Amino acid sequence: MIGIFGANGFIGTHLVRRFALDQREIVAVARRFDQDLDRLGVRTIAGDLRDRSAMRYALSGVDTVIQLMGTSAPAQGIAHSTQDIQDNVIPHVAFLRECVDVGVRRFIFLSSGGAVYGPVPGDRLIHETHPTNPISSHGVTKLMMEHFIRLHSHLDDLEHVILRVANPYGPGQVVRAGQGLIPALVERHRQGLPVTVYGDGSAARDYVYIDDVVDAVVRASDIADHQELTVNIGSGEHRTILEVIAGLERAAGISLTLDKLPARATDVDRIALDVSRARDTLGWTPSVKFDEGLHRTVTSIVE
Repeated sequence: MIGIFGANGFIGTHLVRRFALDQREIVAVARRFDQDLDRLGVRTIAGDLRDRSAMRYALSGVDTVIQLMGTSAPAQGIAHSTQDIQDNVIPHVAFLRECVDVGVRRFIFLSSGGAVYGPVPGDRLIHETHPTNPISSHGVTKLMMEHFIRLHSHLDDLEHVILRVANPYGPGQVVRAGQGLIPALVERHRQGLPVTVYGDGSAARDYVYIDDVVDAVVRASDIADHQELTVNIGSGEHRTILEVIAGLERAAGISLTLDKLPARATDVDRIALDVSRARDTLGWTPSVKFDEGLHRTVTSIVE
C-alpha cells in the first residue's frame, strides 16, 4: 500500500486522483481535507507529522511512503529558520524513525529543485552532482531532510527516491505565501491589483507541469529493485518572471500591471535542471510544453 502524506496539497491532490484512477491501494494523509475523497474510494486520515500516534496509525500496512508535508517556502528567508526547524525538520526526523520501525520499504521525498542548489553561475543546466549551497531557510531545511533520509538508507537499508522538483504549476494550484508565481499572478489580476515583481524581472526559473510531476512520482513508486536515488524533475528550460507574465497575458487575454520592488537576497537568479538522470533511471521525461501547460491552467481557471 502507498501512503501519501500531504494529500491535500497541490501535488498531493493530483497524486491521489492519479493513483485512485489507476485503482492502486492508497491511504491519503493530511492535516485536513478540502474535498470529499470517498467517491474515489480513498481511505483518508487526518493528522500532522508532529502527531506521532496518528502517523504510526497511518503507516499501518504502508509499504511505500510519499512525503509531501511541509510548511516552509523559499521567500521566508532566514527570519523563520527556527520555526522552520521546529515545524519541518524535527517532525520529519521523527516520522522517518516511525517509517523504519514499522517496516516501510521505500521512502519518496519531494525536495526542491532550486532552493537546495542555491546560486548557479551562467546558464548551464544543473545536474544532481552540482554542489548544494542553499541561500534560504527553505533550501537548508529541504537539504537537511535529504541527508536524514540518506542516513536511514545507510543505517536501516531504507530505499529512497528523492525528487528535486522544479517549480510545479497547473490546474488546482492555489496562492500560498512565498510560492506559486502563476496562481499569484491570476489572483492579483482578479483583485484588480498590480503584480509584484522583485528585481528587474530577469530572475529565471524552471517550470514543470503538474501531470509530469505526478508521472515522475508514480514511476518512482513503481521502479523495481532496491533504490537510493536523487533525481531532478523539471523541464530542462528556464523562463524569466517577465516571460511567464507575458505568457500568461497571451494565454488568458489579459494585461497585468507591474509593481517592481528590490530583489530579495534569498532568490536564486537563474536555474534550469538537467533531467537526464530521471530519463535514465525512471524512464521519465517532461511531456507538456510550457505554453500548453499554461493554456490548460488558464482554461481550468476560466471553467
